[in-house]
Amino acid sequence: MILFLTSALDTYYKDENGNRIPQKFSNFNGIVDNLKKYIKKYDNFLFVASDENEFEITESYFNTVKQSFALTLPFKNYQLLDGRTKLETKTLVENADLIFLCGGHVPTQNRFFQNINLPKIIKNTNTVVLGGSAGSMNCADIVYCPPELEGEGLDKNFKRYFKGLGLTNINIFPHYNDIRYEKIDGLENEKDILIPDSFHSPIIAYSDGAYILQVNGKASIYGEAYEFKNGKKSLICKNNCVKNLE
Repeated sequence: MILFLTSALDTYYKDENGNRIPQKFSNFNGIVDNLKKYIKKYDNFLFVASDENEFEITESYFNTVKQSFALTLPFKNYQLLDGRTKLETKTLVENADLIFLCGGHVPTQNRFFQNINLPKIIKNTNTVVLGGSAGSMNCADIVYCPPELEGEGLDKNFKRYFKGLGLTNINIFPHYNDIRYEKIDGLENEKDILIPDSFHSPIIAYSDGAYILQVNGKASIYGEAYEFKNGKKSLICKNNCVKNLE
């Protein structure tokens, strides 16, 4: 399996009214080149939702991503997997030439994945999987899930680790430069969440434009990234560079 773990693709920009305008996404850190290298067919694009019931929000993001790929790497068919099509999960996944796992709220998306038995179904495919933000985080065997919504940082029952899709053993923290100093319930993402949690397991943090490419179990990071491990932060890769991960 070919796995792309992105923070986010630049599939759109916002106009003066805040509307998302689809655009051709860039080849920053060579992601378009790598997608072209590993996508074998351009028949079926499958967009997997982050919330099976938020149909309007899902369709809005689906249409944006669909139009962006149509400008960049066009497919013949664009299909959507959410609560309305979940009974077709096995067929949709098995027929997909690219599976796009969208961003969203990590625990909500994880529950949807578990409900449709996606961990088992997706492991039996031999296709390209592209995660964005939460979609990338949920690809891990054991998902690292830092608090994101107000109340989660103080909730003693909030789970920061749970079973994921089992496609990689890498835990990531996306949108790093944008949200490293943001606070959830008074807790700063880097100082109060990432660093303490890194004593539990290593975390690779990177921003939009950087990504991890895993081919047959061997992973490399493309672009600027930091490793948080045992309470320490270290720069492990720069933009326009590639580093193999152990």
